[in-house]
Amino acid sequence: MTTRERFLSIVHFETPDYVPYWYPPGIGIAHKETVERWVAEEGYPSDYDSIVEFFGAEGYAGVGLHTGFVPDFPVETEDLGDGYVLIRQHKATTRELANNWDLYTMPEFRTYMFEDRRDFEEHMRPRLDPAHPDRPRPEVPAEQPEQPLAISCPSYFGVYRSWFGLDRISYLMHDDPKLLHEMSRAFTDLFLDQAWEVARKVQVDAIIGWEDMCYRSGMLISPAAFDEFCAPYYREVADFARRIGAAVVDVDCDGDITEFVHCLWRSGVNMCHAFEPTHGGSDVLRIRAELPRFIICGGIDKHATVDPDPAMAIAEVDAKVPPLVRSGGYLPSIDHGLPPICHYRPFWHMMDRIRQHCGAPPAPFQEAGPP
Repeated sequence: MTTRERFLSIVHFETPDYVPYWYPPGIGIAHKETVERWVAEEGYPSDYDSIVEFFGAEGYAGVGLHTGFVPDFPVETEDLGDGYVLIRQHKATTRELANNWDLYTMPEFRTYMFEDRRDFEEHMRPRLDPAHPDRPRPEVPAEQPEQPLAISCPSYFGVYRSWFGLDRISYLMHDDPKLLHEMSRAFTDLFLDQAWEVARKVQVDAIIGWEDMCYRSGMLISPAAFDEFCAPYYREVADFARRIGAAVVDVDCDGDITEFVHCLWRSGVNMCHAFEPTHGGSDVLRIRAELPRFIICGGIDKHATVDPDPAMAIAEVDAKVPPLVRSGGYLPSIDHGLPPICHYRPFWHMMDRIRQHCGAPPAPFQEAGPP
């Protein structure tokens, strides 16, 4: 089987030749500084540039849609002289480490990009025109890739929270609910304009969204608010997916998504990834029992690799992967990239155990041997 055939078999709850370790968008395997420490201290082979290839991970082939602002808002960066930079874009100012892309730490949000309807009317709406002459068109491959082909759909809360801030967007849901619907309408129309162009030329297998609308204790908004402001547009995305034969609509979300996945399922979304288990949230076995046909990607706790002894990592895999693989519709993955507190040896054994349970062929890390 190709990766695409394998993926389609899994998400249709069929039996593939094996279940791969999955590399979903936005998750990663290990932070750059983690791998650098492994090379220096823990025996990771320095001649393997790609950690994804080394661990035999499989994933999507993406076609980028140009659904952002055109023209985009200019970005200014000021060096603060203490290892931090101040980044300005429209009304937003954020302070972050100068090398934050490698270190993967949260910025300090001082002010946000937008405030109210005036921002939407004057600055956002004109930049969301699907027919703007400067808007690039998708670069569609000439042939169907051997990986499942994915495109991205809009975010209907997470990106608004990033642009307006949680407090302001929460007030706007009460004070100007029509504004949220107008924004979502504009982004959905822009998505569909570009997505149809891709779907006419190749088979789209997955439509991937991002929300991050949960924290460690659950959703940031109520299910009723999700049903009002997000669900109508996810239903449109799901309807589009059915019309073109896409197998999944997959949404990335952090935090405890136990309640959130039920909101997604009611809205036509049939897959989610990360499933952070930290603090007792996102119990993948419980979610599988509650939603037997919902596709799960992730749920393996990266913190099980903090102890240099691999016993905890092996136990984490043994508890989750076998029953989920048997049930079908499961793509094993850690919940996010490994920070520097995680060790190479337990992660090696974690990945080795996953491949044993999934019947996967040897990957380069196994051929290199354990540290």
